[in-house]
Amino acid sequence: MIKYKILFLFTLCSLSYADSWLDNFYGVWGAGMAVRDRNYINADVVYSPGVYIFGGYGPLFIEANRAGIAVFRDGTWFASAVVNIRSHQFRKDDKGLTDRKSAFEAGIHLGRRLPAGLVTRLAVLHDISGTHESYELDLQLYRHHHFGSLRLLTAIGIQYQAKKLVDFYYGTADYKPKNALGGELELILTYPFGHWAVFGGTRIYAFNKQVSNSPVADGYLINQFFTGFGYHF
Repeated sequence: MIKYKILFLFTLCSLSYADSWLDNFYGVWGAGMAVRDRNYINADVVYSPGVYIFGGYGPLFIEANRAGIAVFRDGTWFASAVVNIRSHQFRKDDKGLTDRKSAFEAGIHLGRRLPAGLVTRLAVLHDISGTHESYELDLQLYRHHHFGSLRLLTAIGIQYQAKKLVDFYYGTADYKPKNALGGELELILTYPFGHWAVFGGTRIYAFNKQVSNSPVADGYLINQFFTGFGYHF
């Protein structure tokens, strides 16, 4: 469904009568390819095409696997209602392991703008898909950098994952993990030229021993790399 919406959007971009309607779009809307490893034993590296959006429409914003709508802004503080696809923690078709599907989550963002262009944001996310039936707290610190036309987003984060979530993805009959802490590093580079842009980035997740000690885990790191091309509003 999302792919058809993107194709519809690009069709509208070629129609002059749609210009005023398109004024509410912003950011980069495009498609690309991701390379993902997963910290599970016997797990193959996954190569997957997908839609990539780093922007939004009016009050709606989309950040790759997360989307939301602003409910409060005063120039310093902000709050948003959000939905999230847990796309980095899942296992499927891994030899000897039962499948653990991605979850669809919802919650809120609470954030504040800081000096030097920094922004901090706390997300509270709870599963609404009946998958892991638990929650995560995600605290992020990020900044947008501009080097001429080149744009770089840098972000670091720390996550608190409730034990039911950790058990769903890494628990076994003989191993019952507790609450876990994780860290995240994110870098996204964008180069717009005219109405188009190329982009690339990485997300690296690191987990503590509650995950790495699992008999189904292969280390404590998850690495994701992606690149693509899109329309720049």
